[in-house]
Amino acid sequence: MNPIERLGLNGPLLISQVVSFLLLLLLLRLFAYKPIMKMMDARAAKIRESLEAGEHAKAEAADAEKEVAKKIEEASASGQKIVDQAVKAAEDVRHRAEQDARKQADAMIEKARVEIAHEKEEAVADLRKEVADLAVSVAGKTLGHSLDEATQKQIIDEALKEAATLGKT
Repeated sequence: MNPIERLGLNGPLLISQVVSFLLLLLLLRLFAYKPIMKMMDARAAKIRESLEAGEHAKAEAADAEKEVAKKIEEASASGQKIVDQAVKAAEDVRHRAEQDARKQADAMIEKARVEIAHEKEEAVADLRKEVADLAVSVAGKTLGHSLDEATQKQIIDEALKEAATLGKT
């Protein structure tokens, strides 16, 4: 008996089973292993691409966030500049309004002074006229008769000159 048969193995059957097993391995490798490995490699590549895309998207999001923060800062600076300009413009308007009000008040005061001076001159002239009329009347009564117009005018002029010199001293 053959040593293989002593072990309880049938040689031709063992060979046919080994050949069948190798043929099965070859067929599995051709039809199952290669497509499965190809599919697994494609899946790994797809996962790798997804991870890279995720990292890229994460980097873009960080860049976008920095850009938004920068734009917010620029907008804030721009807004502050606009507020400062508005405050300055308001201050200029207030300052101009104060100057205009002062000018108007000074003009009113000057106008009032001119009117007061004019009224004073008119009052002094009226007073001089009345003093002259009174002086003529008193002189006429003192002299006992009425003066002619030329003499009356001369007396009035002299009285006005005297009243003017009295008013200046």
